[in-house]
Amino acid sequence: MSNGNFIPPNHALILLSGLPGAGKTTFARALAGVLSFEHIESDAIRREMIAHPVYTSAENAAVFARAEALAASALRAGRIALLDSTALTNRDRKRFVRLAASAEAQLIGLRLTAPDEVIRARLAHPREGFSQATVAIYERMRARPEPFPVPAIVVDTRFSLQPAIDLLLRLVHDQPP
Repeated sequence: MSNGNFIPPNHALILLSGLPGAGKTTFARALAGVLSFEHIESDAIRREMIAHPVYTSAENAAVFARAEALAASALRAGRIALLDSTALTNRDRKRFVRLAASAEAQLIGLRLTAPDEVIRARLAHPREGFSQATVAIYERMRARPEPFPVPAIVVDTRFSLQPAIDLLLRLVHDQPP
């Protein structure tokens, strides 16, 4: 039941995508201040599952199978699930697009980005959190991003995150932007 000011959120899977250092986890943390969701961070899952990650295909498959299971559990419980991962290609996103469809959840894609020099500067310093990404990892991944298969919000993280957060909140609450 709604009290005059609170609009309950819709069932949603929020899919953050972006190169290492683009600001995905920073965005998720800012969003957590205004929206309740299950934060599914691939870097945290990887660190929990694998003592010394080497980023092989098999390792990635295990990490993303776990991420999918956590997202499915959150959606089944009626919670919003937010996947915080590079998810740069449609192949990477495919399981989550299918999950949102099968759960009849709204899929909201966000592509986080920043200019090359900004990302390099961010990755040149020790990182907070679970990410172990370096400039070398960024270099290996730079050419991989593909457009989303569904409409997505593009967020340049050099600037205030608030306009993107406001838009995302309107989408989650099913209000026209």
